[in-house]
Amino acid sequence: MAQLDIPLRPEEKAAEPQTVCVTGATGYVAGHIVARLLAAGHTVHATARNPGNAKSVAHLASLPGAAERLKLFKADLLQEGCFDEALVGCSAVMHTASPYFLDCPPGKEDEMLIGPAIRGTENVLNSVNRAPGVKRVLVTSSVVGVWGDPNERGKGHVFTEDDWNKVAHPKKYPYFYAKMMAERRAFEMEQEAAGRWSLVTLNPGVVWGPPIGNRADGESIEQMIDLLSGAFWPWAPPLGAGVVDVRDVALAHCLALVKESAKGRFLLVNQERGWYLLPDAARILRRSGAYGRAWLPPLLPDYYGLIALGPIMGCPVPITKATYKKRPLVSTAKAARELGITEWIPMQRSVLDMAADLTKKGMVPAWKLPVAWPVLAVAGGVVAWLVYVLGGRLGLF
Repeated sequence: MAQLDIPLRPEEKAAEPQTVCVTGATGYVAGHIVARLLAAGHTVHATARNPGNAKSVAHLASLPGAAERLKLFKADLLQEGCFDEALVGCSAVMHTASPYFLDCPPGKEDEMLIGPAIRGTENVLNSVNRAPGVKRVLVTSSVVGVWGDPNERGKGHVFTEDDWNKVAHPKKYPYFYAKMMAERRAFEMEQEAAGRWSLVTLNPGVVWGPPIGNRADGESIEQMIDLLSGAFWPWAPPLGAGVVDVRDVALAHCLALVKESAKGRFLLVNQERGWYLLPDAARILRRSGAYGRAWLPPLLPDYYGLIALGPIMGCPVPITKATYKKRPLVSTAKAARELGITEWIPMQRSVLDMAADLTKKGMVPAWKLPVAWPVLAVAGGVVAWLVYVLGGRLGLF
């Protein structure tokens, strides 16, 4: 049995071993799910775009139990029928694969995000419909399917699984829209299947925590690397978000697998009141004393400064408008009631464990050019030129 940061729950130990397909298995969240499934004695059919790339699957192949119970399959989200082979012999599917582009180029929303998210979900579930042994489907969605603006239902509203994102729009918030519509389509297909299989969707907040491998293939991993290496310096945008540890997300998936009474959607966040993600992470790292030389951003940009500079920092203007200094309120009562998750890994542990792990693996460069510096340098040059020209005309020089 693998050594896990969160030990197997009694329900996981007692469950009969089964064969589970995990799509997008090389991903950040999926790696922890695969590790947990193998530790519990399950056989895992892991799909990846290029399973023949030894580097991309090395972290999975080295997991305890992988040699005996991990099988790799090639699959592409947009290729109809490509999941059929991976589902042979499976009793459950965990669909974690989905495109992620928070800052999608204008005009490319359907091509890069919305179409692939919906068609990918349809392709997986069409394969499920052709696999008579599959009885349970779990889809990794997101809190952005529940809300986009923490105040969209009024200040003080506590979000639950009954809520659906009110502001999601294919042009304004394409990632939010893609995740919400893919999740809705999954529930539609469950209804169309008329009880042949049951569906659970997991809706995690921003996922942080140490990765299984040493590949920077997740947005959260890139954010932590940028935070430690100075790419955000000197500003940490105070954007409100629900946060959850990757190890808790994997636990929730595996409990939802074995608890047949678990139904519908599950919000996964580590506390009821959200965080200002990057400023709070920087504060935790600074107070730890372990990153004294890191280029941790000390300042909060004002609203209009972030509107101007946010896009070059990977933060689209609509996201800034929706989340600037707005912390969501979220209930995880359903996860406590049906999955038995009553305690969550706190933000401090997620941040410190993640930073220590990435640093130990040599994934954090000593320094990165702050993304805002070139723009500020150009702006400073323009201001200096204007001062020089106007000053000369006024006889100041």
